[in-house]
This record gives sequence, structure tokens and C-alpha cells, in this order.
Amino acid sequence: FWLKVARPLASPPCAPAHQWNILQTGMASRSSAACITVMVVAWRSPLAAAIVDCGGHYAEECNGCPQGNGEVWCNGDCAWDTGSVFSRNGAGECRRAHTVLTPMVGKTLDHLFGNMGPWAAFAGSLTFAFTMLVYASTYKSQVVNNLPLVPRNFNIQSRERGLFSCFKDPHTCAQTAFCMPVVLGKNYYATEVMGFWPGCIFSYCMTFSPFYLVSVFVRTALALKVQERLGFRNGFMSTCCLNLCCMPCDVGRESLEVDAEIGAEITCCCNVYVAPRIVTEVDNAKSRLCH
Repeated sequence: FWLKVARPLASPPCAPAHQWNILQTGMASRSSAACITVMVVAWRSPLAAAIVDCGGHYAEECNGCPQGNGEVWCNGDCAWDTGSVFSRNGAGECRRAHTVLTPMVGKTLDHLFGNMGPWAAFAGSLTFAFTMLVYASTYKSQVVNNLPLVPRNFNIQSRERGLFSCFKDPHTCAQTAFCMPVVLGKNYYATEVMGFWPGCIFSYCMTFSPFYLVSVFVRTALALKVQERLGFRNGFMSTCCLNLCCMPCDVGRESLEVDAEIGAEITCCCNVYVAPRIVTEVDNAKSRLCH
């Protein structure tokens, strides 16, 4: 131990100041009118007591850097995050600098992987993308390759469905919720807007893009092409608002309309039944007359 009485604390020659941790303060002499402050300090390695550099001092985790002093004590390996939806008390918090990322994707990775590091976030994203690719390949071979295209001539249109129609079909709802790019690829393929793989990959990139408004406008333009092929006449603004507020709902509704138009019934996982064309036309005619 090293004692220092009644003068500013300075580090001994054997170690830098930031490696000294105050253990006890405020011991006063009862025999004297003057209060003598005694500070007892002990040295311990920062590697044993601290994990992150807060920029002038150390802490075991970034959330321990501020110590009630807010953003000014959050530096070094850490950064002050005020934009995360997971920030406590709405005032921000001190987090690892590499986890304070861009909106949308960044906030999701920040919540899922926390302080585990950028490699963990990258590995998680890569695993998700690979899983989606495997499912898309299976869906392409077992479902899309067996689907007809929406006919251009002698076609009785199916009825237009409401925004929340997919909630009545658990298979479509599940596929849209977990594999929306794959569903979009199928819709674009059946209506000849673009091929399955271009539609799937493009939709994947746009779905997880941080530029959400750009994704909405692009999705609106493609949805209008699908609707034109199906024979529906919806305006740009209404379609844009639907995709802005609930894109998965609009994609699920579109999927049901495309499936009805080609007479397909798609169930989990990757099962498809396509009715004969004449049966599909009769069902579409009955559907339009009854609704």
C-alpha cells in the first residue's frame, strides 16, 4: 500500500495514474480541528480489473464508463448511442463504438449481438443470408419451376383482396413474414416482371437496406407492374402508402392474388398444387360474382 496525506494524489513512479484505484477516502482526525483526508490506494493491473478503455479511464463494460457523468466520459473503445431504439431511459447509453451502427440493420444487429463484436454481427448476417439462399433454392426447384405464368389472353381476373387478407391464410402469412424476398421473387416471376432470382436477390437487398424510403418507392413501382398484369388499377400514391405503412401485408395480399390468378395453392414447406386452367377460370368467375 501507498499512503498520501493532505496533498493531491499523484501516481508513484512504478505505475501510471490511471492504474491506481481509490479504495478508501474521507478518514478524518478527531484530535485536530483541521480535517485531514487520508487516501489509501492500491495498485492492480487494468487487464484484471478492466476490459474496455473509456478514454482516460477503464471499466469492465462500456455501460460502466459514464459513472453518472454522461456522454463526456464515454470515449475510447466506446461511443455514446442516442439513436438506438434499445437505449435505456430514452437518453442514450454508452456502448461499444462498433455497435453504434446505422438505423434499420444497425439497430437490429446492435440488439441481437450487443458487445459481442463486429465479427459476431457479420457471422450472424452471413448465416441468415446463407439460410435464405438455401430456402430460396429449394423454393425455386419445388415451387416456382412448377408454376405457370399469368396468362395474357382469355383470362378471367380473380377478385382483388384486402390489405390484411394474408392473415386468413397461415401459409402465406408465414412465408411473407420470414421469407418475403422469396415470395416477391415468385410474384415477379409469375407476372413476368422479372425472373425469380433477380427478383429475389434484388428484394433481399432492398428489404434489408438502411434506405427504407428508397425501398418503398422501388417496391411501389414493381407492385404497379404486377397489378397491371393482374388487371387491377391502383394509384401510385395509394400503393406507396400501403407499402410504407405495412409492406409485408401488401406483399402477402399480392401473393394471394397472383396464386389465385394462376390457380396455385402453396403451403409450407415448398408444397404446391396447381389446378387445371379451366378450373381456375371458373373459380375466378365465381369469386368475382360472389364478391
